[in-house]
Amino acid sequence: MKISKKYINKFSIAIAFFVLWVLFIDVNSLLFQRGLNKEIKKLEDKKEFYQKEIEKKKQELKDLQDEKKLEKYGREKLLLKKKDEDIYLIDSKEDK
Repeated sequence: MKISKKYINKFSIAIAFFVLWVLFIDVNSLLFQRGLNKEIKKLEDKKEFYQKEIEKKKQELKDLQDEKKLEKYGREKLLLKKKDEDIYLIDSKEDK
């Protein structure tokens, strides 16, 4: 069975057109899909970061249930003090 060059040429053009259509022109082109995959990766990285932050905050909240740790947190992070105390802040960075 012999296929004439006329049909081979038509098939080649049709295949080339189809490939170009799929790669560049179609709404769901491979370039568009690649961009979406990059965006999905960025969002998954953000999701992982925020999940880690949530776990840290949950642990911090659990730690603050203890009175001593709550007082330590208030003094160190929020700079709270008792009525008859004075607070001195020492900057450990040297100006150069």
